[in-house]
Amino acid sequence: MKRIDLNVDIGEGYPNDFELIRIATSANICCGEHAGSRDLTLRTIQMCRDMGVRMGAHPGYPDRASMGRAPVRSSDWEAVAQSIEEQVERMLDAGACDYVKPHGSFYNDSVDEGPAAALVETILLKHRIALLGLADTCHEVAAHTAAVPFAREGFADRAYTEDGRLVPRSRPGAVLTLAADVRAQALRLAPNVDSICLHGDTDGCVEFAAMLRGALEQAGFEVGL
Repeated sequence: MKRIDLNVDIGEGYPNDFELIRIATSANICCGEHAGSRDLTLRTIQMCRDMGVRMGAHPGYPDRASMGRAPVRSSDWEAVAQSIEEQVERMLDAGACDYVKPHGSFYNDSVDEGPAAALVETILLKHRIALLGLADTCHEVAAHTAAVPFAREGFADRAYTEDGRLVPRSRPGAVLTLAADVRAQALRLAPNVDSICLHGDTDGCVEFAAMLRGALEQAGFEVGL
């Protein structure tokens, strides 16, 4: 029986965090810059600790207007990179960083060569922490270079391009909203990934999470770490 992780993005200020971590096995915790707050991050860490859920740092570009999902101007990169590194370090200081998973545009930008990918590699080399990311991309290369564990991630509620990247949220259909589509995609991805992601800001995310866990277990997967 294959074991598979179910991870959720939380700590961003949405009301479903407690219900989600009752179902999920890993929590990607917002570090308080792309959304939420530093106080909410600390409270989310404690909630996950109380529930026995694995915690990962989920650093994002410090752009609340777009929730970290807008491109970064090259002239702003130095300040953005510093923010990202500080976010990860705060999570490490709080003892809540079993792994790191980039958020939003930082995730998308770092799958291909460039400053974002180099930043991910720098973080892994410096802190020797695991990475949750997209297989066969610079994410996997960075983890290999740093000699840290790498978990292949699949997205249940996001559309993919033909080359295996995520469809930009600016395009229609980028977010899957029908339960049948979310279920079908998770089951299609599950044999080839280590962890399935569900976003905490997706409408119906709690119902989706419960449905996904049941569907994975019915398909013969053990949901856990």
